[in-house]
Amino acid sequence: MKPKFLNRYTTLPILIDMLWRKQITLLSPNSWEDRNDAHYLERYQEEKELGSVLALCFSTKRETFHHWRVFSHGSGGVCIEFDAEEFLAGLRGKPEFRFGPVEYSRIDEIERTPPKVERWPFLKRLPFADEAEFRVICESPTVAELSRPLDFDIESVKRVTLGPWMPQPVAESVTALIETIEDCSGIYVHRSSLIENGRWKKAIKGPTRRRIRR
Repeated sequence: MKPKFLNRYTTLPILIDMLWRKQITLLSPNSWEDRNDAHYLERYQEEKELGSVLALCFSTKRETFHHWRVFSHGSGGVCIEFDAEEFLAGLRGKPEFRFGPVEYSRIDEIERTPPKVERWPFLKRLPFADEAEFRVICESPTVAELSRPLDFDIESVKRVTLGPWMPQPVAESVTALIETIEDCSGIYVHRSSLIENGRWKKAIKGPTRRRIRR
């Protein structure tokens, strides 16, 4: 089942660059912190005798504290929400691209039933399952690339969420700036209220104090 949306967590400078150029960049897994994850893509590249394999990672879950803390922590964190169908439509007719949900498995499961080579780029260990990752990969038969830009339709961007650690005055300035970028005035921009939500605070009301008549 295809997801309805794809969330890309990144930083404010990358967001501005993406919206300005209408491009998103696939990168080599060489720099990934999760070396187990990177190993499977590197082994896939070797097995298929490819020049390079690049990847682009999204989440199919709504924002969580985990996502912000791990992928976009700090005052410059942002999340771009794409309409999945509209974004993936841009990959049609491009055989070098593959995409799909990541499958999370236990080590004993992989040992007992080794997955097919085609699934290697979409495998991760079970402890990472909360990410609910969806991955796009690009295979280059001969060229050793470290990155590749991918054009996308700006209409596929449905919202931009500014990180919960971004000061409100800064968030207002960033919102105004995004509106000035060509074709971006219609994008809904807001600051996450994940760690400071007025509605949540008001939901639980203390006991009403009765006034004592004298």
